Amino acid sequence: MAAISDDDSTGFLPSIRRRQIIGDTETHPLLVPLADAADTVARLEASIAAASLAVAEGLRARVAYREAAGWLAHAHTWIHPRDLALHDAGMTGSYTVAALAGRLGAELPTMTAAGSKPDVVPSDHVVGAALRLARLWRRLAEHRTWRPAADVAAVRSTLEALGWPVTSGDAAIDDWLEAMGRRDQGPALIRSGRAARDWMNRQGHTDPLAMDGMFLAACLWRENGSGRDIPLPFWSAPAQLHHRLALRVGTDWLAGFLACITAAARAARDELAGLQRAETAGATLTRTARSQLPRALDHVLRTPVITARSLADHLAISPQAALGLLRQLVAAGVVREATGRAAWRAFTTV
Repeated sequence: MAAISDDDSTGFLPSIRRRQIIGDTETHPLLVPLADAADTVARLEASIAAASLAVAEGLRARVAYREAAGWLAHAHTWIHPRDLALHDAGMTGSYTVAALAGRLGAELPTMTAAGSKPDVVPSDHVVGAALRLARLWRRLAEHRTWRPAADVAAVRSTLEALGWPVTSGDAAIDDWLEAMGRRDQGPALIRSGRAARDWMNRQGHTDPLAMDGMFLAACLWRENGSGRDIPLPFWSAPAQLHHRLALRVGTDWLAGFLACITAAARAARDELAGLQRAETAGATLTRTARSQLPRALDHVLRTPVITARSLADHLAISPQAALGLLRQLVAAGVVREATGRAAWRAFTTV
C-alpha cells in the first residue's frame, strides 16, 4: 500500500476559522462528510442516552457483532452478525469441519434461511480474529475506565489482545503517540482517522483498512473524550463503502472514512430501533404479580443469544418454565428461534 499522504490536513482548520470569521462560501472537501458523521454519531449517542439500560446494553453487544461481521466482509468472509453471535455463544462449531461434513448451512442458520451461502468456507482462524475484535469493541463500550491508548504499554497490550502485536517494538508506538500528541487540535473524528492512517503507514500495512489501525481510531476517539455511551462504529457500514475507501488516498481517504462512520452509526440506530420495538412489544404481554416476564424481557434485550437453559439459570427457574417464557416472547414477536433445530435451540430478538 502506498503511504497515504498527510497533505490534506494543511490549512483545514484555519480555513474553517476563516469562513467563520468572514463568511467565505468556499467549502473544504471534508466539511460535508465531517458534518454528516458528527451529526449522525451525535444522534446515535442521544438516542442511546434516552433508551433503557437493557436496550443500551443490548445494542452495544449486538453492534460489536456487526463490527466483527463487517471486518469479516472486508476480509472476503461473509457471516451474518446473528450467526457470529451463535458461534461465539458455542451454539455452532467449526466451520471448516462443518464444510467437510457437508453441513455448513446448519452452522450458518440466518444466512441459510435468507437463501445465501458463503463464497468461501469461513476460516476458523479469521473468525477468531473477528470475535477478538467484537470482544474488545464491547469492552471499549462497557469499561469506561479502560484507556487502551493512554500510553505505550496500554497500546501494546491492546494490540496484543487484538491479535496484532507490534513486531517493531515499543519505539514505534512511542513515536506514533508523540506524533498524535502534536496533532491535538481539530475535530475528534478527523484526528481519529488521521491517527489510524498514520499508524498503518508506519507499520507498512498492505491493507489500507487494517484492523489494528481502525480499532486504534475508536480508542483515540474515546481517549479524546467522545463516545461515552458507545464506541466509534466503522465496520458496520456496508462492505462496498469499505471497498471504495480502500482505493482512496489523502483527503479522499478521510472523506471516505467519515462516510463509513456515518453509515455505521445509522446502522446502529436501526439496530436500536429494532430493540426498542421488541421492548414495546414485550411490555404489552399480560403478566401476573409474580410473573417472570419483565425479568425475562430484560435479559433477552441485553443478550444477543438466549437459550432456555441460559434464561433458566439467569432467572433461577426450571428450563421448562424458561421455555414457556420464551414461547410467550416468540408469540409477541419479541424473539425468534435462530438455529432451526428441534433441540438445543437458541433465540435472538426479531
